Parts: sequence; structure tokens; C-alpha cells
Amino acid sequence: MNPLVLEEASALINRRQLRALDALQLGTAVVARQLLGDPEIRFIASDKALLDAASKEGFDVWDPASGK
Repeated sequence: MNPLVLEEASALINRRQLRALDALQLGTAVVARQLLGDPEIRFIASDKALLDAASKEGFDVWDPASGK
């Protein structure tokens, strides 16, 4: 946990109506993408709402449970 992730997670809760732990997971990915400068990071999860939010944040998403 760091301040950047917490700030991003808080913004995601408001912007995407995510649950706290989902916002932390996606917030971590958003910050990692920014710090690494890699727009091609894939977001992997099996929660539809979380995948929808990640997609809206510009991530390529993958649900291993569905194979999609």
C-alpha cells in the first residue's frame, strides 16, 4: 500500500462504484501502468464488475474462468 494506490483506489470507488478491495486491486494496476509507462498491461480477474471497470479504465482484460 502506498499513497498513490490509496488515492487512485479512492477515486475509483467514486468513479466506478467499486468495492474497496476491488478498487485497491484496480488502483494498483493503474499506478503500475503509470509508473512502468506500459499501456499494454493486461488486467486479469474473474469478477464481471471489476473487469468492466478495468476495461473502462483502458485495460485489456481477461477472465480466466470464462476463457475470454
